[in-house]
Amino acid sequence: MSWQRFRDISKAERDAFEKEFRKKSRFLVDESLGPEAARVLKQLGWNTVYVGDVGLNGRDDTDVYSFAWKEDRVLLTHDTDFLDDARFPPNRNPGVIVFPGASGSPAPLEREMARLHVSLAPYREIHRYTKTHVGSDGEWTVKRWEKDTSDHTYARLRFGRRARIDVWHDE
Repeated sequence: MSWQRFRDISKAERDAFEKEFRKKSRFLVDESLGPEAARVLKQLGWNTVYVGDVGLNGRDDTDVYSFAWKEDRVLLTHDTDFLDDARFPPNRNPGVIVFPGASGSPAPLEREMARLHVSLAPYREIHRYTKTHVGSDGEWTVKRWEKDTSDHTYARLRFGRRARIDVWHDE
């Protein structure tokens, strides 16, 4: 078991990825993350809605999840409850990213929001059926439901300098 650098991809692979996934993400910011996060994403040019702006403040998490699915918005939150597949089914998952920083320093949240903005937000379809838990140490644990097989796949990622990405391999 070890961390290994994500392999370099060819131009043809990058072009194929762009063709399949290039559609700008739309976000729903949960009240646990706060209106300031929504404001920042809007300023960066992302189509972002805060739950309070659509009457979902104080509502049950299932209402928030359903709204995200219906509106095709990736749900951004601090709330790890959204990782529960029994309560929040993977076949109706618009994409969920659980960020660090619910208490303590805002630095981990700011760092991971910047990573989202630069590397993942441009690719809407990559989030669908995926639940990502971002640790305060910068490690991303990604669980994806495969629609065709109903199986789950898992990945652990670490981001380094100059767009370096390391992937955890269970060998």
